[in-house]
Amino acid sequence: MSLFGNLRAVPFAFFRSGTSRGLYLLEKDVPAAGPARDKLLCALMGSGHPQQLGGFGGSHGPTSKAVVVGPGREPGSVTYAFAQCLVEEAAVDHSHGDCGNMLAAVAPFALERGLVQASHEPATRSKVTIHSLNTGSCYVAEVMATAASEADAAMVTYEGSCEIPGIPGLAAPVRLSTLGVAGAQTGKLLPTGRQVDRFDLGDGLGSAATTVVDFARALVVVQANDVLPKFGYKSLDEVTEESTAADTKLCAALERVRLAAGLAAGMGDCTGKVAPKLALVASHEQQVAGAAGGALACRYFVHPGTKELHPTVAMTAAQALGAACLLQGSVAAEALGRPPQHDEGEEDNFSFTIAHPKGLFPVSIGTAAAESQAEHRNFPMGVPCSGRYTTTVMPIADGRAFAPQ
Repeated sequence: MSLFGNLRAVPFAFFRSGTSRGLYLLEKDVPAAGPARDKLLCALMGSGHPQQLGGFGGSHGPTSKAVVVGPGREPGSVTYAFAQCLVEEAAVDHSHGDCGNMLAAVAPFALERGLVQASHEPATRSKVTIHSLNTGSCYVAEVMATAASEADAAMVTYEGSCEIPGIPGLAAPVRLSTLGVAGAQTGKLLPTGRQVDRFDLGDGLGSAATTVVDFARALVVVQANDVLPKFGYKSLDEVTEESTAADTKLCAALERVRLAAGLAAGMGDCTGKVAPKLALVASHEQQVAGAAGGALACRYFVHPGTKELHPTVAMTAAQALGAACLLQGSVAAEALGRPPQHDEGEEDNFSFTIAHPKGLFPVSIGTAAAESQAEHRNFPMGVPCSGRYTTTVMPIADGRAFAPQ
């Protein structure tokens, strides 16, 4: 770190990564993990002000994020520490776990900073292994990279023809494979030990059928039809960012369910924390071409307690939903309404399509054989063990950011 006047200057890159955006910093340029790092990241994001006027934050969760990247132990690998910076409070929520959107730009950033070298074999694809310091999970990113000749260093390719719903414009695809993400936040794929729990909505409204699954993230999957009619909604399509921001009663009921589910999952009192996350699901009535494993309609909440609905769906949540669809009798499986189907030519992989407000997002879930009768009863098609998805990234700025000493 260097001084700029009486301010601290920190080298950074600013990326749009999936449907999020945020700062990417090298581990050597920031304090060690702890209060000093949190203070610096919050200052750079402008946390502590509703508009985050003093920093890079965009005044809501998906645009108030930071990533610290360091060298890995093995060639071609890096470490990744994600920080969900709060908006109105100058603090980092360490309950968040990993962010599948921000994960996507880790490899391009590492390649740009020289932490790993782009591969020429094949010349258009470079693999980077990413070890999460938040959850211990491992990821493999495949990034487009090209070189003018064999003598030239390969460069990351950002422009391309890949289109992701909810992301403006076209870009080169970044393919992510996730490994070791079962039980990422609770240590258990099925934290409550049950396919379905019922949690009280409060105000005499009864309970909602819920499945709690922890795959890439702890997610509370709620049957939309158990909840929405009690608040005047006719369908999941009527749940929008605007309606959510205005519906105090619905969000209060969902927050009550989320907190009860967190306790049942062994996560303790999750008041003021963003984990576990919550998703309302229902059957996706329209036929989706190519959706071999079926399509699931979803509304994913950044945090129901703050009345914030995600504009699309988080990459971690999409994987959790896919895993939940493989859980026999779960809320997600019932909403899917059809048996999961193998990917063509891959008996241990299943593809699902998550329908969110901006469009459709495909995710693939890999499975392994059950190790017990209980696992086989819960996951007769195989136990979820890995995930795959594709998204895009785009650099926005590169330079030095300033913060108080």
